Amino acid sequence: MSFKPFSMIPRGQLDISYAALFKGFRYCMAELAGFKSGYKPISNNTTITCLSVRTGLDLTLTALNLSPGSEVLISNINIPDMFSIIAAHGLKAVPLAIDKHSLNLSVTEAEALISPATKAILITHLFGAVTATDGLINLAKLHNLIVIEDCAQAFDGSYTGNPKSDVVLFSFGLIKTNTSLTGALLRISNASLYQKISAGNDLLPVQDTKLYLKKIGKGFAVKLITGRWCYTLLYQCSQWMGRNFDEVLAGFTKGFPGADVMAKIRFRPSPANVRLLEERLIHFDKRKIDKRTRLASGILEDIPAQMKIGYLNPLHTHWVLPVFSADPEKLVSQLRKRGIDATSKASSLVKLPGDAPASENELDLDNLVYLPVADYSLPAMEYCCYRKDWLVSKR
Repeated sequence: MSFKPFSMIPRGQLDISYAALFKGFRYCMAELAGFKSGYKPISNNTTITCLSVRTGLDLTLTALNLSPGSEVLISNINIPDMFSIIAAHGLKAVPLAIDKHSLNLSVTEAEALISPATKAILITHLFGAVTATDGLINLAKLHNLIVIEDCAQAFDGSYTGNPKSDVVLFSFGLIKTNTSLTGALLRISNASLYQKISAGNDLLPVQDTKLYLKKIGKGFAVKLITGRWCYTLLYQCSQWMGRNFDEVLAGFTKGFPGADVMAKIRFRPSPANVRLLEERLIHFDKRKIDKRTRLASGILEDIPAQMKIGYLNPLHTHWVLPVFSADPEKLVSQLRKRGIDATSKASSLVKLPGDAPASENELDLDNLVYLPVADYSLPAMEYCCYRKDWLVSKR
């Protein structure tokens, strides 16, 4: 099937409407003008709103006050800042391999790595899938370990974390599902830990509303450039100028640019940020998750099983859609020629190496290609028609 693209399908779009962005802008301007809104943030004794998942992890580790050198078992793939935060607290991250077929962690491997120095386990849910947690949590409780779930990529409006987890982290940063541009929620089932984390959060200074207003402006800009025609023009301009397109886009989407991440995360979100975040949670429409899952399932339907990542996970909503390729650069090139902006380098995830050699079933980032999953003017079924042409052939 020949296909000459007249425009480029973006790799993703912000999950927020222009109307919601205008609301955020209005809240910021009212706040800066000194108007009292009368809005009262939602509060309870299990949930805390904070600036980011990074902030939530920092607050949690501060509250735990673990001895230097204590070990934290952790999913071996995450954003680098999560590993940096653990190190900043004088703790050692001990990596657990992620199975590429199920996106689960091995209870057997975790048990073998537990030592007297092990004090906590951080379970990361990747790509929109929910990792199986019961076995890991039961093991953790046997050894009196604190359990933290990183659900930054797993929000779907239904999953609220395992009830037996001590801390569950949800992100609503720029590129996340139901974004409020910045902001995160912590669900804390341990009452004593809740009091300590809440007290720590209350001591943080409130982030300047002008910084959130800047985020709103960035949101408008990203929404604009990821419209199909603007995106196509941006892509063509980057090619004409000899710029790496992944690097061009990374400048728009990086959450906390710069080296000193600890100084940037130790704030509370502005009232305007909290208000928009809570409004979007109240009015969240789960139908868009169902739609995204159906579209991703249609794209994956005829792809060979060995190319699918997480295909054995029954709770997968495909926040992003990675596939395995023996030659990622070639596959990305073929897709872009057909007007589909796949990428192999845009993800900010890194892999923390362990002592043991990687197994055949271990998830590796080097051979992943990320496909767009969204509702575009190109009909979904027409989109799916290309899968046999550009995914099955590896070279």
